[in-house]
Amino acid sequence: MTWPKIFYTPFPRPERNRRNTLWLGLMALGTTLFIIIFSPFDIENRSGIWYFNLIIFLLGIIFYSSIYFMEFIVPCVLPAMFKKWTFGKAVLWYTWLILFVGAIMFLSKSYFAGFRDFTWTEYLLVLGRLLGIGITVSFFVLGIFSYFNQKKFALLSSKEIYTITSPDAKSISLNLNDVLYMVSDDNYVDIHINQGGTRQKIVFRSSLKNIEDQVVNPLSPIYRCHRSHLINITSFKLKYNTSRKTTIQLLNYNDEVPVSKKYVEQILDLLQIHPKK
Repeated sequence: MTWPKIFYTPFPRPERNRRNTLWLGLMALGTTLFIIIFSPFDIENRSGIWYFNLIIFLLGIIFYSSIYFMEFIVPCVLPAMFKKWTFGKAVLWYTWLILFVGAIMFLSKSYFAGFRDFTWTEYLLVLGRLLGIGITVSFFVLGIFSYFNQKKFALLSSKEIYTITSPDAKSISLNLNDVLYMVSDDNYVDIHINQGGTRQKIVFRSSLKNIEDQVVNPLSPIYRCHRSHLINITSFKLKYNTSRKTTIQLLNYNDEVPVSKKYVEQILDLLQIHPKK
């Protein structure tokens, strides 16, 4: 793995739907209970005011609203910023999200307290700690990818829609989950897909290398196994493996694909990582 390459890898974003909105609400409720139990940011009922828990509830609503604003409203207002979402963008975005939400929560807490204990020094220290937490969490995620071998996380980006371009043809969109394999045929590439249980073949005017540059990345299930073949590693099983010849077979079909000696070790390793149906 090369670090620069993984930062440019396509990465899924949470969908803006009712389910995720509900999860966000449950997270806000959990945060409210967390504030009541653990009193972060020195949130304590020192004055014995009767509406203290109401304030905590309002802080939970503010927490929910700040995340909802960043995750649901900002992408609608600035859609261009969220196109071609990558792992690197996700790391930067969630670092900023932690910092933003933490700052809002601290200012809200200070507001309800009448800014009696508020100081700019304390505010900047809190932001610094939150930024440190955001960076630490981000690099922890990067470390997880590195430690467990990013190839095992190939399916994370397989649901992303890839737009494949070529100077000699109109662009096409592919869901990598649907791709079975691709084979070079002179100036064209035959793209075999299984969409909704129906097998199809797309003939696309392009070089195989051009497509490889656009769909092969550290999180993609697409790998080169031969100078004329790209495969979806989750769709194949081992057929033959001798010192002279290695062949893999498409699951549920009779299609066989050769594996060059250059790629044998990698392909065999990947076939052990990905469970077969």
